[in-house]
Amino acid sequence: MIWFIFGIATGILNGLTLRWTVGRLRPEASIISVPLVMLGFVLRMGLTAALLVLASQHSLVSGMLSFAGLWLARWTVILVTAFPHLLV
Repeated sequence: MIWFIFGIATGILNGLTLRWTVGRLRPEASIISVPLVMLGFVLRMGLTAALLVLASQHSLVSGMLSFAGLWLARWTVILVTAFPHLLV
């Protein structure tokens, strides 16, 4: 069950950092924005890969639980971002 919680935490962190990154993209942004966006992508994917590899090395069930938590949290962040009026 702890792997499910780790998956949820990683999914929420990934979703919120992606939301933060997209919120700061502007056409008039400086050239330093490109490396920052790329670094954020690499960090998000690295964290996700590390979680899934560590959980899968523990057991198949742990890997599946962490993936389920990650998937559930990412979609929750997307839906909350897209439809904030549904929370009220």
